Amino acid sequence: MSFYASRLIYQRIVVVCTFAFAACSAFASELTIVTEELPPLNYESQGVVTGYSTELLEAVLWEAKIKSTVNILPWARAYQMATTQPNTLIFSTARTPDREDFFEWIGPISSRQIYLFKLKSRTDIDVKTVTDSFQYKIGLIREMASGKTFLKNNNVPDSTIDYAPTAESNLKKLLVGRIDLIISLDWSAAYQMKKEKRDPSELEPVLVLDDKTSYYFALNKQSDPVLVQKIRKAFEKVKKSGLMDRLRNKYMH
Repeated sequence: MSFYASRLIYQRIVVVCTFAFAACSAFASELTIVTEELPPLNYESQGVVTGYSTELLEAVLWEAKIKSTVNILPWARAYQMATTQPNTLIFSTARTPDREDFFEWIGPISSRQIYLFKLKSRTDIDVKTVTDSFQYKIGLIREMASGKTFLKNNNVPDSTIDYAPTAESNLKKLLVGRIDLIISLDWSAAYQMKKEKRDPSELEPVLVLDDKTSYYFALNKQSDPVLVQKIRKAFEKVKKSGLMDRLRNKYMH
């Protein structure tokens, strides 16, 4: 084989390998996005995923020139995907100590205030301390940070807890009397009540459980560093634009 023929074959191999490497890199950087029904942060309306955090994320991805779609799943499934699959982003995610090492954190995107609620009509329920709540049935959402923190920080009897897959199903159980108390964000609880065509004033907050953490966008810790950095830089640029304040006015007031 001549020198020129050998060189041509070598060049073709290099070209093929270069394209193969580029294709693999593009595939590796593909972004999967998962979330749950947590209005008004993230929820589905008329077949479209929307909400404060969703619109904020869309603006960040547009700035980063990343195309992806948002998948709404039960929280436990979404969280399992985000902790096991690289290049997976989950939102809106509370940044808690037990989650710190699982994710690359981008934010904060919103404050987070968690309350223990009862129906105002349930005058038989008297809760002044967390321990008082143990004599009642408390509704929690599986893998939700608020519930996990509640269980971790308190010696809660197993018989007290009733699990639900979503905030909507948790509230419905409260309304029909299957449970006595729920743990929820204040504005999420109000939104869910309106969705059920009920007056939010029917709910009564009995205890503040957590007002010290915030919500973030969270990327699996094993995600492509280039992808993470693109999203991080894009978020900082969107943050400076004032969009977050405009979206708060749109969704939370």
